[in-house]
Amino acid sequence: MAHEVLVSLLTAGLKATRIAQACRERKQLFEILVQEKGKLRNNVADFKTLADVFIQQVAKTELEKKIPSLGERVFGEENNEFTNTLGESIVVEVKPTMEETCNLLAKVLDGNHVAARLLAVEAHSNVEDQIEKIDKETAEKLSMCEVDIDNIAVWIDPIDGTAQYVGGIYKEAKDKHGVHGRGLQCVTVLIGMYNIQTGLPIMGVVCQPFYENVEGLKRSWKSRCFWGVCCNDVRVSNVKLLVAASIFLLFKKKNVLNRSGDLNCTVITSPHDKQAYRVVASCDGVEHCTGGGAGYKCLCVIEGLVDGYLYTGDACYKWDTCATHAILSSLGGSIVNLTQAQTKFNPQETLKHLQLLYNTPNPHPSSPWANIGGILAFGPSNK
Repeated sequence: MAHEVLVSLLTAGLKATRIAQACRERKQLFEILVQEKGKLRNNVADFKTLADVFIQQVAKTELEKKIPSLGERVFGEENNEFTNTLGESIVVEVKPTMEETCNLLAKVLDGNHVAARLLAVEAHSNVEDQIEKIDKETAEKLSMCEVDIDNIAVWIDPIDGTAQYVGGIYKEAKDKHGVHGRGLQCVTVLIGMYNIQTGLPIMGVVCQPFYENVEGLKRSWKSRCFWGVCCNDVRVSNVKLLVAASIFLLFKKKNVLNRSGDLNCTVITSPHDKQAYRVVASCDGVEHCTGGGAGYKCLCVIEGLVDGYLYTGDACYKWDTCATHAILSSLGGSIVNLTQAQTKFNPQETLKHLQLLYNTPNPHPSSPWANIGGILAFGPSNK
């Protein structure tokens, strides 16, 4: 069953990737899709796009196809209402047929049936034959993983790094660590599954729709998808395979720091998190870099570009961390509560007993699903 569940998450992720790319391809269409929700605590505009709303509904529908009982336990950042330019509030959903979905989306897109059909085609497409094939050895390991369908739920962030998605910067160079400080490369689709009883993540899929720009073509992108499973005693992922096949391998070989033999530690933070910067600056042998989007910063830890991701605020949510937490756990890393790690750290123990949990809201009524107290994400490194 774990294999089938993973395939459903990968299918949802691929559809999400294609829709995110399609929404970004046409400037006029994209301007219709964007709504400003307000300001974040760091005074950066917070946006809601039709891509966010529609991707979440497509992913939910895809998961319900394979696991019908899961629908009510698929949670996400966005509600499924979108307001068009006429001020009409429309409930966005995937209808039984492509034509019905197209007609619904046309209402959101002010009668733009061409754009509506483009999105509806992606939502109703069959992409299973295009997802990454799972090798025989991994499939055998997954077969040993029992997934209790009645005891799982899902957190989705349909587009993490929405400000980067809206900004559309695509020529941002990497820093010396191989990290993008901002731009479309920082956008991720996050789908994480967790155990309802324990609250721990068991499966995660992270898609990078704008991983690499096809040279000379502004709106043509290569994507990639990471996944990991940490269920019972099973720990499997595609991370080593993807990293080995990526341009980052070449970068690491040429990197003057030669991180494989370097005792220094590199920590990534948000550019707006001044407290995290002060913490890093106060530590000996720790280098600092910044990046956009919680999902992307965790992905940098997963890839081994950095050793940790530190966030001191309260504006990182369960949907931001569940998927990457699952992948990190499959590798021997984790994501823990920062405040608890600072106050309860015992050098004789690991930090994993302080892991984030995804089944229980915190007591803050205004943001019940925030990771209050900040987060610390780390990989299997000994640094």
